Amino acid sequence: MIVTALRSSLRSGMKRAATTQSYRSASSGPGLSPNFLSTWYSTFGKSNAAYISWIVAGVLVAEGITGFGINTVWASVNKGRTFDTVDWSKFVVEDDDEDEEDEEEEEEEEEEEDDE
Repeated sequence: MIVTALRSSLRSGMKRAATTQSYRSASSGPGLSPNFLSTWYSTFGKSNAAYISWIVAGVLVAEGITGFGINTVWASVNKGRTFDTVDWSKFVVEDDDEDEEDEEEEEEEEEEEDDE
């Protein structure tokens, strides 16, 4: 008798839990409309190839977004420290003309020595 009572209470408890669980999942979904989910499933979810294509496209888009974001942050942190962002006008040497003149004079002297 006790065993029968336990079984019936266990069964009714399991039925209640199953009913409550299905009710909860139906009422507290991901926040997307059932029409949208149905359309998504009919487009991408029915075949493995379409689903894998969806995943690959999502990975590529996510990689592009995170790569752009990380590069932007890195460039802003290292501004003025990379080859592209250094202000090269600060490093202009004005003695270049004198160096070229000295080199020309040395070349002329070498040519004169060779001629002799």
